[in-house]
Amino acid sequence: MTGLLLCGGTGDLGGRIAARLAERGIPFRALVRPTSETATLRALGAELSVGDLTDRPSLDRAVAGMTTVVTTANAIGRMLGGAKDLSIDAVDRDGNIALLRAAEAAGVERFVFVSSAGLTDAMVRRAPFAAAKRAADDAVRASAMPSVVVRPAPLQDVWLAADSGLQLEKRRAVILGRGRSPVSYVASDDIAEACVRVALADSPPTVVFAGGPEILTRLDVVAAFERETGARFRRIPVPRPVLAAGARAMHRRRPALASAMGAALTMDIEGAVIAPRDLRSLGIEPRPTTRRIAELVRDLAVRAG
Repeated sequence: MTGLLLCGGTGDLGGRIAARLAERGIPFRALVRPTSETATLRALGAELSVGDLTDRPSLDRAVAGMTTVVTTANAIGRMLGGAKDLSIDAVDRDGNIALLRAAEAAGVERFVFVSSAGLTDAMVRRAPFAAAKRAADDAVRASAMPSVVVRPAPLQDVWLAADSGLQLEKRRAVILGRGRSPVSYVASDDIAEACVRVALADSPPTVVFAGGPEILTRLDVVAAFERETGARFRRIPVPRPVLAAGARAMHRRRPALASAMGAALTMDIEGAVIAPRDLRSLGIEPRPTTRRIAELVRDLAVRAG
């Protein structure tokens, strides 16, 4: 490998990948938007290429001389945070496909795309984020360029967070739907490590399904938090019809929120069990969800003094 381009390096998952590349002494270039905060990437020694997934000439400049491209880029985090100058389709679908086409034209030898597991027809119908992911996933798989598609199960760092309704300080838990369907939540650190390993491997698999080692329902997760804290959580139910109505109502006006509600509903109906086998085949022993829960409770105790 003579050059690696990382797209999404200012985000959570991309930042974890960047740190791992730096730890290994792997030089890399990072595509960053003009308004991105780049201090961390600079400290890691990244070469910065200013551009945007919606700006094809900037993508051509970014991929020039690269043999490997890794992209985790997505819009949903920024949109849920209030950003209004982008869209899911423009970034997650069209932007990643434009990056793919630029990589093809530049003769890139490997394209690593972080997609998502569970992109069923129901998920795609309810969640604009899932529809965009599946379109980009399909394009990557159809490309003649060698590629690896990483398809994670629901991320622990997303679905155990306060934004998902699990509020440790208040001992309050939102139950999304019935809360009884099984999910094999996976750690973002394990996905980051998988991306680095397939980017550097001589002969990586073309698809990596990445799930965690424990299968828990939403109610199981809340019970685990209760065991760790020694406190009873107030359970606030959000019935399936409410999630369905919210996803429909917000589909055009607030597609990021619609995506969150649609994903929660589909997970509650279908579950999301992805085996850890592919991670283990890469030499990664995935982190249990209950270990992450214990860490979150300990971190809260430390912050509280």
